[in-house]
Amino acid sequence: MRNGSITTEAFSAVTASTVTTGAARAATGYCAQRRFAATACFWLIAWLALACLPACSTGQKAKPAPLPNDSLSYPTLELNNDTLRMVLYLPDPEHGFYRGTRFDWSGMIERVEYAGHRFYQPFQAQHDPYGHDHVSGPAEEFGMDNPPGFDEAAAGEPFVKIGVGLLRKGAEPNYRFNGDYELVRAGDWAVARGPDWVEFEQALSAPRGWGYRYQKRIQLIAGQPAFTISHRLENSGSKTIATNHYNHNFTLIDGTPYGPDYDVQFPFLAKPEQAINQHAWFRANGIEVQRPLGEASLWLPVHPQPGPASLNAGLVRNNKTGAAVRFQGDTPISKYIFWAVARAACPEPFIHLQLAPGQVQEWSTLYTLEVDSNQ
Repeated sequence: MRNGSITTEAFSAVTASTVTTGAARAATGYCAQRRFAATACFWLIAWLALACLPACSTGQKAKPAPLPNDSLSYPTLELNNDTLRMVLYLPDPEHGFYRGTRFDWSGMIERVEYAGHRFYQPFQAQHDPYGHDHVSGPAEEFGMDNPPGFDEAAAGEPFVKIGVGLLRKGAEPNYRFNGDYELVRAGDWAVARGPDWVEFEQALSAPRGWGYRYQKRIQLIAGQPAFTISHRLENSGSKTIATNHYNHNFTLIDGTPYGPDYDVQFPFLAKPEQAINQHAWFRANGIEVQRPLGEASLWLPVHPQPGPASLNAGLVRNNKTGAAVRFQGDTPISKYIFWAVARAACPEPFIHLQLAPGQVQEWSTLYTLEVDSNQ
């Protein structure tokens, strides 16, 4: 109870308990009335009693089992500029599409529709809101290699994951981007919007002098099949923030599995050309997939060293349907990774963030959708 009202979690537990307990009693009476065999009745009532246990338990909130992907059943909003339509998920610690501890909760794009084509979709077919990679579209991450405050935190102490909140460090001394870290406190989000734009803001004050104010704005470009994702990060704490940021760019176009039907292009050349997992090559300025990936994955540091902002770009094209998405960032890269499975092609330029107390850093990426003229 909170101020005389029952919480959603408590209501769900009480309701489930009442239903399953009532069903067990009904089954007992039914068995007696029909004179079922004692053994059959015993097992029926035992099964119903076990079904009640998760709902009747107390303590930590249970994570739901993965469910078939009903991607629009979560809180969303829609943007439209009369040229393209975008559906985004809203950050929500109770009901949000993504409640994991890896990716930025804000501005996760469910789809973009343009000229009869669909760009992006949820990455996993069986969705778990707490899964570290159960995301959609241009999902972003801060501190993939080393989040602020992780090294200095003792086991059991919190550290900062920008765009998520405070996480608890476990016994492992090294950070794992896909680790199962406890969410100590989710950062609060403020959301403002217009017909063709949305802005998310999160402020967090953390122990040991860590703190930040973070803004993300997604803006559809008037009259164009294009949008920008812009960021502003302010160090509101007393310690220097030194971390990285990248967009994973989970890209699938028109539902076509990533493979030989796609081109992925970079603004630099392969030096030298490299084979990737016997399924693909990094040649010239792109990835050539030679056979369907099936369950295989591709991973390659296509540009492992820093480079100018002109290298913060890429293109993913579905040759089968003639649709493509092109992006261009405005910030120098620290490295560039390519990763892919059949469910998505992911060109990932990383940038470095270095903010002394009180400093602000801003960066932005322009996404442009393209469709062949004969489509």
